[in-house]
Amino acid sequence: MDVVSEIIDMVRKGTPLSAIDVITTSAPEEIRKVAVNLFADPMCVANIDEEWKNLLLLVYFSHFSYLSEGKAGEEDISNLAVSSLTAAKLCRRLGIPDLEARFLISGGRAIYQMRMKDKAEKIFKEAEKILKELSEKDESYLPMLADVLNELAVLYMDLKRNDEAEKYLVWALEIRKSAGNEAELAETLYNAGVFYTRTKRLDIAEKYYKEGEDILRKLAKENENFLPQLGVLLNNMGVLYRKLSRFDKAEKYHREALEIFEKLSSEDEKLLKYVADTYGYLGTMYNDMMKFDEAAKYYEMAKDLYNKIERSYREKAKESTAST
Repeated sequence: MDVVSEIIDMVRKGTPLSAIDVITTSAPEEIRKVAVNLFADPMCVANIDEEWKNLLLLVYFSHFSYLSEGKAGEEDISNLAVSSLTAAKLCRRLGIPDLEARFLISGGRAIYQMRMKDKAEKIFKEAEKILKELSEKDESYLPMLADVLNELAVLYMDLKRNDEAEKYLVWALEIRKSAGNEAELAETLYNAGVFYTRTKRLDIAEKYYKEGEDILRKLAKENENFLPQLGVLLNNMGVLYRKLSRFDKAEKYHREALEIFEKLSSEDEKLLKYVADTYGYLGTMYNDMMKFDEAAKYYEMAKDLYNKIERSYREKAKESTAST
């Protein structure tokens, strides 16, 4: 494998910093000197060969893209959008379509979180086009195609473009059911459950939720990191059964979700919001059952906990401002 291919492979594996070691030992002398200073001064690439300039900038921006993924702060999301979309442009110049699509998906997610929905759609559609072409020649790209199909389905659900949302959900499910990644399949099954609940096709929603439940229960037994996802799904199933007036099942699912989130929030207070949400769901359920005293009790518990969370957030923001 030549040096350039090795660098690209490291970016593809999510370890762009390792590429710096390869560059500083194997690249031409002029490039080595620039690579050493890349993260201190990215403009140092200005006067080198165009291909090497693009490669070094890809290492730089891909590093910050990977670093920002999974973070929820406004600045992190903005950084993810800028770094990912810049990395995608560099991949296009370098002729690396799979990486271009990968960074387009990351950038599109960030743009969607910033509520720029039209721009997010354009970015996701660009990634879809690339991945459709790649997967027609090589089926190993199908899981990545399913990623962008799932993102488009969620976007169209948000935009209430239901025909398109359903088309992309069905397509993503078809791929993910044969791809073998249960966590990703559970994600799309959950999205399908939400979609069919919103469009009042509750029997179909129940089918998809139950499939997702079976997978997430198995995954959560093996790895507790799946418990929050399971808790969210259980609450949604509770809502579904409330809409069907199957209140015994609704209560069972909400109670199990509450148990999960109370346990998890004792270890991570950021999850207290889900406890408050569950109180609200229980309040609505008891209201529909005409148990108004119970409904009022849980609505009050939800309100008190939301207020507590808000006070805690403000206090921490104040402390953070005072320390800077």
